[in-house]
Amino acid sequence: MMTLLREKTGFILWFVIFAFVGLIVVEWGADYSGPGQEDVGDVVGVVNGETITLKDFQGALRQLVRQTPQDQRPDQGQLVSQIWEGYIRDILLSQEIERLGIEVTDKELAFYTRNNPPPAVQAIESFQTEGQFDMGKYTQFIGDQANLRDPNNHAFVMQIEGMLRQQLLGYKLQRTLMGMVQVSPGEARRRFEEANEKVRVEYVFAPGNGVADDAVEVTDADLAAHYKEYIADYEHPDEVSLEYAYFPKTASAEDSLQIAEEIGRLRQEIEAGADFAELAEAVSDDPGSAAKGGDLGTFARDRMVPAFADAAFALEAGEISEPVQTRFGWHLIKVEERLEEDGEQKIHARHILLNYKASRTTEDQLREWADEFQEKAVTGGLGSALTAEGIEAAATGFLQKDQGIPALGSGTAWLVNWFFDQELGTISEVVDSDRGLWIAQLVDKRSEGTAPLAEVKDQIERTVRNRKKVDVAANTLQAVQREIAAGTDMGQAAQKSGLQHSAPEAFARTGAVPGIGRSNAVIATAFRLEKDQLSEVVKISAGGYQGAYLLRTIEKTPVEEALFEEQREEITTQLQAQRQQEAVQNWFAHIYETAQIEDNRHRFFTF
Repeated sequence: MMTLLREKTGFILWFVIFAFVGLIVVEWGADYSGPGQEDVGDVVGVVNGETITLKDFQGALRQLVRQTPQDQRPDQGQLVSQIWEGYIRDILLSQEIERLGIEVTDKELAFYTRNNPPPAVQAIESFQTEGQFDMGKYTQFIGDQANLRDPNNHAFVMQIEGMLRQQLLGYKLQRTLMGMVQVSPGEARRRFEEANEKVRVEYVFAPGNGVADDAVEVTDADLAAHYKEYIADYEHPDEVSLEYAYFPKTASAEDSLQIAEEIGRLRQEIEAGADFAELAEAVSDDPGSAAKGGDLGTFARDRMVPAFADAAFALEAGEISEPVQTRFGWHLIKVEERLEEDGEQKIHARHILLNYKASRTTEDQLREWADEFQEKAVTGGLGSALTAEGIEAAATGFLQKDQGIPALGSGTAWLVNWFFDQELGTISEVVDSDRGLWIAQLVDKRSEGTAPLAEVKDQIERTVRNRKKVDVAANTLQAVQREIAAGTDMGQAAQKSGLQHSAPEAFARTGAVPGIGRSNAVIATAFRLEKDQLSEVVKISAGGYQGAYLLRTIEKTPVEEALFEEQREEITTQLQAQRQQEAVQNWFAHIYETAQIEDNRHRFFTF
C-alpha cells in the first residue's frame, strides 16, 4: 500500500463544479501566473489578468486526448475549444469564489477527505474489491500514518485534498447563488394550471402566403414608418466587415484515382481472407458506422442514394460488391441478410467508405499556392491578387465580436475578434482549417449605432409585405366571421370561402396547437374565450404559419384540485430547481460577458 500511489505523482484531476454550467477542467500543478511572468509568445490566453500558458494548455489537451476513446475523438479544433472553455470557466469561477470570500475550513476538508473520496480516487484498482470501491481499503490507507510519511503518498493525499477543496468551494458558491431563489405558492399554482388546464377549439385559417405579392403594395412611406417604429431592432454594436478568399482542400484527379485504387486493394484483401468488419473499423471514413465494423443496420432501398442502393440490393447475403462510387466517395458493401418487413424488401449490410479527400501532396501544393496568394495580396492588394488568380472573394457583411464567419463556422470567431484591433485593408495570414485554407481582409468598420434604412430596406420590405398579406387574409376571415355569427356552421362557412377548417385535440398553455404549433397569440386567445365563444380575427405575421385565424371554443377542461394538492410539493421542487438553474446560468453568462479575455489560440493551433 505504501507504494500504491507513487505512479500517480503526476495525476491530473478533473472535476465538475456545476453540471448545468459545464465541465470545468484543471490540470493540477498548472501555474496560473499573473501578467509579465510568462513570455507573451507562450501565452495562449489571459482571463481577467490570469494567464493560460502554452505548456499548461498542451498538457490539458494531451490528457483529454488520452481520456477520449479514439472512435469518439473529435477533431483538434473541437478539442482545443473544449479545453479553452474549461480553462475560462475554471478561472472565472475561482475569481468569483475569491471575490465573495467563500472558504473551506481545514475541518471540512479533513472530513470529506476521509469520508467522501472523489470518483477519480474510487476508480483506482488498489482501492477496489472485485471491481467495486472498497471504503475500508481507502480508510486504511488514509489512516495509516506510516503511509503518509512516504513523500509520494503524502503528495497524492494533497492532490485529493486540492480536488475536494475545489469541489467544496464550488458547492458553497452554488448554494450561495441558489439560496437567492424562492418559489411562492402562487407560482406553483400557475405552473400546474399552465400544464393541466386545457382547451379544445375549432378554427378557420386563411394563409398569408396564399395572397399574391402583387396583391399588396409596399411604399417607401411604409418602409420609413416601420423603420421608425421598430428602430431599436436595427441597433448594432461595433462591427467589422471582411472579404476573404477560400481554398478548399479538395481531392485532385490524382487523389481520386488513388482512392479508387485503394478501395480496389481493400476488396482484394477481403477476397484473400481479411475480415470485412475489422477493415471497416480500421479504415472506413464513415464515423457513424466504422466503430461498429461498418454496420449500417437494416434499411430499405429508398434510405440510400441510388448508386449505393442499386449495388446493395443486387447482392445476395454474404456477397461483397465491386467498388461503388457515390457523391460521398468509394464504397465496398457486404450484405449480411436479406429480409422482408411489411411487404417491403430490406437488407442488413455493412460498408467501407473512402472519402474523396486531398492527399498530403495536394495539401502541400495548396498551402504553397495560398502562401503565394497571400504575399501578392499584401503587396498589391487583395483585389489585384484575386484578379490575377481568376477567383472571386466572398463577403461576410458586418460581423459582431465573437461571431464567426458564417460560411466557415464558429471556429473563426477568433479571427473576427482580431480584426477589431486592425486598420482597414489589413490582410490576415493564411488560416488553416480542416476544410481548407483562407485569407481575409478587413474592408470596413463601424461603431456602435443604428443601421441606416438603406441597409435594412430589403429586410423591412419583406416584413411589411408579409404583414400586408396577412391583413388581406384577415379581411377574408371577416366575412366568414359574420356568417358564423349569423348562425352558419364554422366548417360550412370555411368551405364556402375555400378556407381550411380544423378541430384538433385539446391543448394546454404550455403545449402547442395541433396543426399550428407554438403560437402564443393563438393559445392566449383560446384560453380567453368562454365555451362556444367566437374570437376576433387573430393575425400571425411571423413563423411557419403566417396568416389569419378565427377560433371558437368547443370545450374547456379545468384543473383537478385534488391532483394539484397531490403534486404541489413536486411542482414546487421542480420549479425551484429550474429557477435555480436559470439563476446560475444567467449569473455565469454575466461574468463571462463582462470578463476581459485575450484569446491567442490562433498562434498555436488550427481550427
